[in-house]
Parts: sequence; structure tokens; C-alpha cells
Amino acid sequence: MVTSGTFCSYYDQQECQSCKWLGTSYPVQLQQKETLIKRALSHFPSFKLDSTVPSAQQGFRNKAKLSVTGTTEKPILGLTGFSQGTKQGLDNIDQGREILACPIHHPKLNEMIGDLPQWITRFNLIPYQIENRSGELKSVILFYSPLSDEMYLRFVLRSKECVSRIRKLLPELLAKFPSLKSVSANIQPIPHAILEGPEEIFITDQKFIHHTLGALTLQLAPQAFVQTNVEVATKLYQTAADWIAEIKPKRMLELFCGQGPFSFFAAKSSGQILGLEINAEAVETANKTAQALRLSHLNFRCVDVANAGEIAARTNHDHVVADGHKAAAAGPLHGGVVGEVGLKSAGAGEGQGAVE
Repeated sequence: MVTSGTFCSYYDQQECQSCKWLGTSYPVQLQQKETLIKRALSHFPSFKLDSTVPSAQQGFRNKAKLSVTGTTEKPILGLTGFSQGTKQGLDNIDQGREILACPIHHPKLNEMIGDLPQWITRFNLIPYQIENRSGELKSVILFYSPLSDEMYLRFVLRSKECVSRIRKLLPELLAKFPSLKSVSANIQPIPHAILEGPEEIFITDQKFIHHTLGALTLQLAPQAFVQTNVEVATKLYQTAADWIAEIKPKRMLELFCGQGPFSFFAAKSSGQILGLEINAEAVETANKTAQALRLSHLNFRCVDVANAGEIAARTNHDHVVADGHKAAAAGPLHGGVVGEVGLKSAGAGEGQGAVE
């Protein structure tokens, strides 16, 4: 079955249905999302719902995660094949669906993605075969920061067997893509649907990229969480900073902070700020960014924040900033909550987004 009427041929041909709301017009998607927000907040006596900040509908996504199937001579970047019986003639999970020009990806990502198959062949990387658990290359992960014009590339591998071959041809790859600043191999030996493993082997000397959000430039580690829509994320962080500026907390706590963007955006209007995050690489780069910006009142620690309520009580904070979804799962927080400010999908799955 082939549908029509969207800007994505992969969706219309049912090769990829990740953006499940793509068949609904974007204005209708936003209207539906606003209705849900109003309903969720209806128990408050009064509240003001700020205007929704819409996203671009194409070329906005700054991160790509692609499975690699096929063969070394003819690698397929995109999604794995269909499961048994889901689509006639395409039920081989190791014979994937090629997606080299996803229209929601930033053009710089698609430029590299379109070129990667030849490099996989040159690196002699054998795509991992799910059925017989053989091969090496499971997937690739890319992120592009448009304002800094820097990109990272990660090869997710079953073992370290082919790292030396990537290292040997790396100078040629870097020469062709000047924006590519950090390249690494992530080792994921477990034969399960786990996106990445705990070990990251850096092939470049640089272990991060500069990630610019408005007037702020962070150091972004490849393993750290990052919002995939830079333009909307910047507006999200600035909105939170404006709210925090009205409160001017003396001691602020950011839970699940990643590289600490909420903390950095709020730095001018807050006293001591403590960010807690389980990802060690994110904490390291956040502290380096704070040192580079001479923000001595910002500090980041590597902590499992599963018991966020207990941690918040011990830190003697005035206010808490937390991701709404994660905070809800962490239990009750003690003290004032600045807001469960979230970047939520307002449409196409991992595609279109909006600040709410």
C-alpha cells in the first residue's frame, strides 16, 4: 500500500513509519497537543498557556541513528528489515530498508549519510547479522551542531576487531568532511536490541564537539543526551531561564541535567546551581564548560538520580528544575519546582517538535 500527500517518500511507501503523525497536518497536530496540555492543567485554578513555538517541518533534526545491514560490498543504512510476515518479500531482518535522505534530517547529516556506505566498504566493516549473530558494524550515530558547524560520528561495533582499520583511513574521512570533529567506536557486544554499549573508543584526539545554543556554547560528549531539534531546544531553555529570572533562586538544583543547558541558561539569575546526572561524560563536559565560562557557582556531579526526592531534600535547595517525564518517575520532590519544562513531540514521532 502506498499513501500520498506528505513530504516524505519513505513514509508514503511505508518503508518508514517512525513519524507516525506525518499524515496529519502540522497545524492540526499542534492544536491537538495544546488541547492535551489544557486538559492536563485544568485542575489548576488559573494558568496562562504561552503560545506554542512551532518547529520547521523539514531539515530540523540534528541527530541520526541508523542501523547497518546488508553486506560489506553493499551496506544498507537505515532501518532493519521487516519482521517475518510483515511485508511480503521483505521479511529478512538482515536485509534492511535504506534511508539515506530522510527529509527531517539536517542536510549536513544526509550529506554524510549518503557517503558513508562507500566508507564502510573501504573500512572493510562487516554489517552485523542479527539472525546468526555474526559481523561487526551494528549502527552509526551522528549529530550535527549547525551554529558551531561541528559533527560527531560514532560506529557501534560488536568488538574492537576493526577499530584499527577505521583509524588508518580516518585522515581521508576528516579531510572530506571538515565539520567532522569527533569520531569514535562504541563497543556493544550483547546480541540484544541495545542501542549502544558502555565502552567508547575515541579515534580522533578530540572527544567532544562544540554545541552552540543561542549565545551559549557547550562541550557535547558523544555519549551524552542531547535534544535533537536545536532551534526548538534553544527556545525551550530560554523560556525556562526567563521563568527562573522571575524567581532568582539562591540555590537551584537541576536533576537529569545532561550537559546542564538549563543551568547555563539560568546562570545569570541564580545563586549556587548544582546539576545531577548519571552520565559521567556529560558531567565532565558540563564542568569543563562551566570552567571555560568562569561560572564558579555552577557545579555538576555524577549521581544516579533515581531517588531524586531524597537527593533534593539533602541538597538544601530553593528550587528544582527537572525534566517532567523523568521527574515523574523519580518520586516526590521537596521544595519549589520551577517547572516541568519539556520538549515534547508535537507531531511526527521523533520528528516535528514544539515548545509547550
